[in-house]
Amino acid sequence: MTIALLFTGHMTDLPGRAEPRFPDSLTDAARARIGAAIDRRVPDPRGPTDGLAALGFASAARGGDILFHEECRRRGIDTVIVLPFDPEEFVRRSVDGVPGTDWPGRFRDLWSTTPTGHRHVLGLPVNDEAFALCNARLLDLARQHGRVHLIALWDGKGGDGPGGTADLVSNIRAGDEPDIIAPRDLQS
Repeated sequence: MTIALLFTGHMTDLPGRAEPRFPDSLTDAARARIGAAIDRRVPDPRGPTDGLAALGFASAARGGDILFHEECRRRGIDTVIVLPFDPEEFVRRSVDGVPGTDWPGRFRDLWSTTPTGHRHVLGLPVNDEAFALCNARLLDLARQHGRVHLIALWDGKGGDGPGGTADLVSNIRAGDEPDIIAPRDLQS
């Protein structure tokens, strides 16, 4: 049996965001919850797997996406990264912007250690629709791998535009219960 761990999640807030959604101060709590969600689906990927082959699928924006890739890899689970456009443009639009953090460095570490066959650059025009098409490609690749289980770091609200977390959550067909992690629940 194969399982595709599909992740979607909010980026950490840019400075000055009018309504905070996922402040950078919650990344440690989010990391722990994402890790726990992975562990519920793939208890010990290094031990006997009873035929279970897990693979993680996500884009690589700052915040939830990067945390998901790091937590999968910490557990020995390979991941697939899908970007709507070239990595440097992606970094400018979806990774940079939070002073005092190293999201760009973490992105580059993930990208450089991902096998070529698990890195997908769609080469789309730089516009908001590109993110929705990226989500569609992620879902398609995950379904090709096996049974899809969604893990989402999501506030339950509509997104800031097409291709956001709400968009991907709405495109998942009925199946097993997704793991939804609400940023408001991470606050102590």
